[in-house]
Amino acid sequence: MLKILLDTDLGADCDDAGALTLLHRLADEKMCDIAAITHCTSEKSGAVAVKAINEWYNRGDIPVGQYNVKAFMDGERYRRYTSLIMDKYLKNHSVPKFENAVRVMRKALASNNDVVIVVIGMLNNIAELLKSGADDISPLNGIELVKKSVRCMYAMGGNFEDALYEEYNISQDIESAQYVSKIFPVPIVYSGFELGINVLTGDNLEQQVEENPVRMAYSQWNKVVCGKEEFRRSSWDPITVYCAVMQDTPLYAKSEAKTVTFDNQGRTLVTDGGKDCYLVTQKSNEEVESVLNELIY
Repeated sequence: MLKILLDTDLGADCDDAGALTLLHRLADEKMCDIAAITHCTSEKSGAVAVKAINEWYNRGDIPVGQYNVKAFMDGERYRRYTSLIMDKYLKNHSVPKFENAVRVMRKALASNNDVVIVVIGMLNNIAELLKSGADDISPLNGIELVKKSVRCMYAMGGNFEDALYEEYNISQDIESAQYVSKIFPVPIVYSGFELGINVLTGDNLEQQVEENPVRMAYSQWNKVVCGKEEFRRSSWDPITVYCAVMQDTPLYAKSEAKTVTFDNQGRTLVTDGGKDCYLVTQKSNEEVESVLNELIY
């Protein structure tokens, strides 16, 4: 069965939570197995929220890794809903202790083959993985371990319609994005900003019980950011996870082989030839919404 290693910045936006519930639903359908999940910011409530969501979907044993560098994208902006989920979770649980994200990734890759890495945040954890050396987990360094164990990586990042657009996941850590795009040794499939901006999902969450942490994520994020009770959000991350698990789907096609890099402002640079590609929409927004909404609840 396909093994998924998910890396997320869950907290800054609620579609990460939607992507995580979609991943659990696809695992319920035996479409994949979740090998590990890592969190790529310093905001600990994000990792706790990942743990809470995993337990809600009866997969509390999934290893969760935490980025261990201080003051990288932490604070109020990055816990708009994760602090609420964490507070609810800690009423009945002790504070979780999280292992370093790179160690969690290395363990997942050392014990599995044919892994698909899915990144729905910045690329800092992936950069640190590639820079990691041999250790007690594996005699292979990070690049060698990825070569051995990873089929491909799907990354939500970049913009493949507007060359001047500085996409968020890239612009927040340009150095890591540039490094990973040049060094990552197996194919990267990019899911660009343009795919998800007008695909609005989350409708089915309104009917879920209020204790559902993903319902809480969408409700709280929209209250704080939009000032209203709302359960819809653009679908950048759910699209990326869905395509990573399905691999080939009539909803999206893969471009011809490309080389993708990023300039010093975080803008996307694409040239013909190379090992990577990007996703191209094949269906209407409404058709994509219908498919994804069935999995976000």
